[in-house]
Amino acid sequence: MSAKPLAEILEGFRRDFVTGAAGRLTEMEAEIERAAAGEAGDPVRRLGRHFHGLSGAGGTYGFPEVSDLASRGEASCGAVMSAGGPPPASRRAEWRGLVASIREALDGVGERMAVAIPVRREAAGADILIVEDDREVLKLLGRLSTREGFSPRIAASLAEARQQLDERLPDAVLVDVGLPDGRGFALIEEIRARPDGDAVAILVMSGGGGFANRVEAIHSGADGYFRKPIDSEALHRRLRYLLDRERAEPRRILSVEDDPDQAAFLRAVLESAGYVVQVCSDPFAFESDLATFRPDLVLMDSELPGSSGLALARYLRQEERYATLPVIFLTAGAETSLRIAALRSGADEHLSKPVAPGLLLSTVAARLERAQLLQSLLRRDGLTRLLTHTAFLEEVNRSASRLAAASHEPAALVVLDVDGFRAINDSYGHPAGDRVLASLGSLLQRRIRHSDTMGRLGADEIGILLDDLPEVEAVALMERIAAEFRDLVQAAGEGVSFRSSFSAGVAPFASGDAGAWLRAAQSALAESKTGGGDRVRPFRRTPAPKP
Repeated sequence: MSAKPLAEILEGFRRDFVTGAAGRLTEMEAEIERAAAGEAGDPVRRLGRHFHGLSGAGGTYGFPEVSDLASRGEASCGAVMSAGGPPPASRRAEWRGLVASIREALDGVGERMAVAIPVRREAAGADILIVEDDREVLKLLGRLSTREGFSPRIAASLAEARQQLDERLPDAVLVDVGLPDGRGFALIEEIRARPDGDAVAILVMSGGGGFANRVEAIHSGADGYFRKPIDSEALHRRLRYLLDRERAEPRRILSVEDDPDQAAFLRAVLESAGYVVQVCSDPFAFESDLATFRPDLVLMDSELPGSSGLALARYLRQEERYATLPVIFLTAGAETSLRIAALRSGADEHLSKPVAPGLLLSTVAARLERAQLLQSLLRRDGLTRLLTHTAFLEEVNRSASRLAAASHEPAALVVLDVDGFRAINDSYGHPAGDRVLASLGSLLQRRIRHSDTMGRLGADEIGILLDDLPEVEAVALMERIAAEFRDLVQAAGEGVSFRSSFSAGVAPFASGDAGAWLRAAQSALAESKTGGGDRVRPFRRTPAPKP
């Protein structure tokens, strides 16, 4: 996309439209003569397509009169095609008059198109808050953060850190838990408790404490732990990974539009707002474009050569995988019948051409946000708010493939279930069992890093994917969470309460076989259940028999 302002780009398109329209009008006059001579090849339909293109693009580029005249011509061609037979002389005269009026309107001096559109700001480097009282370490991290393209801020105490957080929540925090006030871990919990605090990447730095400090850091909500002296390259690799993981990919929009002028306008407006746009000018390529481009939203012209947007939308809604894909119709007319037809075909929204850039972007943004919410609800278990079984396994497969390609990156897969869950349901009722699962899900969401992945695998079985964590530390973390869960008082109703516990199996990453990794964690879980459960067990491979 050019770095030119959008208004300047659209003004260039406007000039191109006027220039191109001259040739189009000449071709339209030829089509009228072909229709008068009774030539084969459906000249009336082709003439109607020309009128349709001018109707949509005319108002877009600052010529509303052209849109009005072309709309009349399109409707007139449609009436002739519906009646059948050759067009009468009165229709041909009407078309010649409309073409002449359009030519006259384009020969005049049009007003420059005003573009009301949100300005897209260039993305700045990630905002990083460094909480550290060691001036030398601060200088090192500040230089490296700047070199990596980050925008660092500095806080030398807990009070300064809180002040910085009140001003603006950063994208990431690097915190030394050995601050003189000794409240580094508390600061992490404070960040997580703030609105949108879960979206902040937090890395801990420590001058001592080793294993215990690392487990405490993860338990308090940190995403990573680094001992001093800091391996700055490793720290920034981890930080970059966390920030890239949280940063959403640009949304993809498929524009189904055969008119090149209108397609250019839509692309310019949408790309100016950061969207990735692909134009589908041939309706017969629609299915393949859906599969290869994988759009997040479809902009659909209602009238297409050899097909219609209504038919494509109906096809789309017959496919379950596209059930939540937003579809916005763009039509040259504002008739109620068109809106009804679009909505009945499965459209989410209907906009009339010419559409103002601001309205187009606002509508696209609103529909994308709603689709994201729906997709999130479909991927989340309604009780625990963890990922569904299918969604979690997809994440495990992706992580296994990524880890297999990386070198020396630890990870652990945990499978846990509630001890005596059936007995809880039998003794206190299923609502009490549901409350136990909900409280466990809530505890895990507070204690597991937001960069890790959790899902509900079965009735009371939960899977946790702990990235960048060796097995021994994963076991220690789960033991600590298990102890915290045992202390929770579960309500059974009518003043009755009880306590619950869970058992867990932990398996380190060993190969790219996600199924084998999951089975190893489940095997460790089964081992932890021996003797009554309430334990966390690492996976132990059976040694090969001696020859």
